[in-house]
Amino acid sequence: MRKPKPTNPKDSAPSVDASDREPARRAARRLARELEHEGTSVLERAQRLAQRTEPQARRIACELIPLSFDEDPGEAMAVLEGLAADDERKVRAAAVTACSRIVRAHFERVADILAAWRDDASPHLHRAVAVAVARAAEPHRLERVPHLMRLMGPLLGDSDPAVRRTVGLSTLGALLGAYPEATFEALVEWSTSSDPQVLWNVAMAFTGAPAAPMAKRALIVLRKLALDDRRTVWRAAAAAMWQLGRRRPDVVRPELDRWLDDDVRGKVAREALKYL
Repeated sequence: MRKPKPTNPKDSAPSVDASDREPARRAARRLARELEHEGTSVLERAQRLAQRTEPQARRIACELIPLSFDEDPGEAMAVLEGLAADDERKVRAAAVTACSRIVRAHFERVADILAAWRDDASPHLHRAVAVAVARAAEPHRLERVPHLMRLMGPLLGDSDPAVRRTVGLSTLGALLGAYPEATFEALVEWSTSSDPQVLWNVAMAFTGAPAAPMAKRALIVLRKLALDDRRTVWRAAAAAMWQLGRRRPDVVRPELDRWLDDDVRGKVAREALKYL
């Protein structure tokens, strides 16, 4: 994180606090228009605001980055990297939103940068990548599939609470909804891992609505996960079964009834049936 520079009146950001109800994005757009009218670089202003000590200024910087991305994509993403790892939660949230906007519009230009973020030590950057992958998953952009799967693979083993919630409960569901066949194939491959965190994420991918159309195939994976004696894994399998069972009782209920007589899967079935 770059050290804050001394305050400069020219670097001041529009107010977004309670006394001025204007949302940060609208304030940033207004500032960008003013800077462009003056012939001043929007990216340079974002760079300076990103180094300010006030969280409000750094939030405005986040909003300016997508507006100035084309000035210098590499530098824009470098500034955004620091903001995505910021100590302030609201600044990080604004940075993640900005990153998602850029990724959706310019995925091919930033895919390698996202891979570097994923490999960084900061869990905040890992979560930013997971959110960005979900936003980049668009059914008509099939060329993105292999890149998105490669980005996601290493994140399945991340045990940071914020990252695991995003990966298992959100991003994998988004991928399954946009690219059901490719994502299911990836889930099958990931289900061969011995890492309980990876297996937890695989199971949680089947808890969302996008899994319902492939309920029968999901059972192939969940039957295997239900045999795992690690609590993290088998309870995730149970969660997937009861969520999937609510949407496809015709497929799941008979399966759970059979599991009741299974010495190993029985506990998974009983847990899932509590909620069905």
